[in-house]
Amino acid sequence: MNNLKTVSNEVKTQSTRANDKTENGTPIIMPGKETDKDLFLKMLVAQMSNQDPFNPQDPTQYVTQLAQFNTLEQMMNLNDGMEYLMGMTNGLLVNSAMSTATSLIGKNVEVYAPIEKLDEKPDGEPSKDNNSDESQKKTLTGVVEGVHMKDGIVYMDIRVDETKELKSIEYAALLKVNGTNTNKEK
Repeated sequence: MNNLKTVSNEVKTQSTRANDKTENGTPIIMPGKETDKDLFLKMLVAQMSNQDPFNPQDPTQYVTQLAQFNTLEQMMNLNDGMEYLMGMTNGLLVNSAMSTATSLIGKNVEVYAPIEKLDEKPDGEPSKDNNSDESQKKTLTGVVEGVHMKDGIVYMDIRVDETKELKSIEYAALLKVNGTNTNKEK
């Protein structure tokens, strides 16, 4: 008889998993699957309708749970709104930086030089002359010849005055605009 009950329970368990519902019809939420705010409300209703009539739950607990549900719903809505605003703001900032950088084409600018890799001593320690302090940063001057975007970052293509090489420098490294190109090649 015990073997029959075990087989019966295994069949019920397998059919329950196949339907993704318990014997009482409650949906089974698998780990990793998203739940929504309706699930909380369904659980609260199920808890209220299946309580012990001889030992009813305190009604203030329901009020507390409803208040928690309301707070949860408001936080989810706020989170959705914040994500939307962040996306809009990031788009506007990138668009503004691209527009401003484009207006610099043909102008002579001064920018922070890209940080080169630190020279290392033979013992593997960085040399002391390559300090990352603000006062130690090198600057470059040159004419902006183009602008492009890579991975959401705006870059200016600058023809460096000293070496005449074309370097791609982040727009954020801009220090000042010196005006139109006065070092035109003849």
